[in-house]
Amino acid sequence: MKLVKVQVQSFRNILDSTEVDIQEDVTCLVGKNESGKTAFLEALRRLKPAQGKPSFVTGQHYPAWLEKRHRRQRKDLDSVKAVTTWFLLEQPDMDSLKVRLGEGVIKDEYLTVSRNYKGTHVYFYNVDESCAISNLIREVDLPPDLLESVKSIESFDEFR
Repeated sequence: MKLVKVQVQSFRNILDSTEVDIQEDVTCLVGKNESGKTAFLEALRRLKPAQGKPSFVTGQHYPAWLEKRHRRQRKDLDSVKAVTTWFLLEQPDMDSLKVRLGEGVIKDEYLTVSRNYKGTHVYFYNVDESCAISNLIREVDLPPDLLESVKSIESFDEFR
């Protein structure tokens, strides 16, 4: 898996970095002093830190002037995704997902991982829901009458 893109939002002095492409060999962050280079890297480090347990703390990391405005508007600041990353899945990763989810479920080779101020990680794969449900149904021994009723289900919401 290779990191290919990062976006930081509402972290320190960064309102929205937009999507920043990460090059395979070298990526260089260039900017004036106090423009957010260190904040960008700090947000990325908080996605999955190798050492310690740094987290996103609304009172310390959310832009102060924006925090006050958003609290008055009753926005849920804990759900704000401070950092979002895109990973390119390599063949071993794709093969592993095929083993777990079945053939034809993964629609593209990207995984998106975000972390919000609450500390929750959100993982997103672009999947074919009807294919995933069909694969699951094939793995389970269901009574014939129940099998007929679930064959037409095409989305996870319907399946629930």
